[in-house]
Amino acid sequence: MNILELILHSLKHPLIETIKMSPIIYLAYLFMEWLEHNGSDRLEGVLKNSKRFGPLWASLLGLLPQCGFSGAVAGMYATGTVSLGALLAVILATSDEMLPIMLGAGISVATIVLILLLKFLTGCIVGFTTDFILKKSGNSEEEHIHEFCEMEKCSCKDGIWISALKHSLKILVIIYVVSSLLHFAVELVPLDALTYILNFPVLSQIVASLIGLIPNCAVSITLTQLYIDSALGISPLLCGLLTNGGVGLLVLFRVNRNTKNNILITLTVFMSGLIFGSVAGLFF
Repeated sequence: MNILELILHSLKHPLIETIKMSPIIYLAYLFMEWLEHNGSDRLEGVLKNSKRFGPLWASLLGLLPQCGFSGAVAGMYATGTVSLGALLAVILATSDEMLPIMLGAGISVATIVLILLLKFLTGCIVGFTTDFILKKSGNSEEEHIHEFCEMEKCSCKDGIWISALKHSLKILVIIYVVSSLLHFAVELVPLDALTYILNFPVLSQIVASLIGLIPNCAVSITLTQLYIDSALGISPLLCGLLTNGGVGLLVLFRVNRNTKNNILITLTVFMSGLIFGSVAGLFF
């Protein structure tokens, strides 16, 4: 593949993925706009109570092969609609491109189910534990669903449909640009060198967990394909898939103004993926 073909491929594939996730991103922003305009004490009470089970539904949502869900939940977290535990759960559980690729490659159903189950359980464990610790420490997140328009510096006079569309387009443009650049960078890495590093004991789990943090579907595709070709062990695969939460972290850094909080969340995702993926790899 020459440089021109590489550039065109790096522009085409992220565009398709961005278009696929656009309805989900738009609906998420529409929901948040609706909360901004129609929020009431009763509605806020329902949302607050639902947070107790947030990590559970977020983990289930993450199992669907669509990286846009994590981005939607990241936006909801930034407005206080869901808990930190739910955000961590959906990022850790997100399967992205792994599921359809493994099904297409004829990987055993038992292996696929075990990987999905691990991602689901990791999301639940980390999510519920995080929410429990925050609640016990009295450091639960402040509700700010009424700060959405101020945060995005938008004009709410446009109405929820247009305003949600503007927010969605901003996010989707950022996702596409960053994804294209990352896709191009990943394609430039020599496959032999990547395979060697990803099979080095201990280092492989660390590197795979770090690579997984890259908010691009090319990462999950590369890791899964290396595993299918027997060029990657199960342990680094699990580490990389756990930390690869679609565009969740990318959207989080865009919409959440607390940079320190964003960095801590990223570190939590990295450590959770590294630990759970490494331990689970011992039993596969």
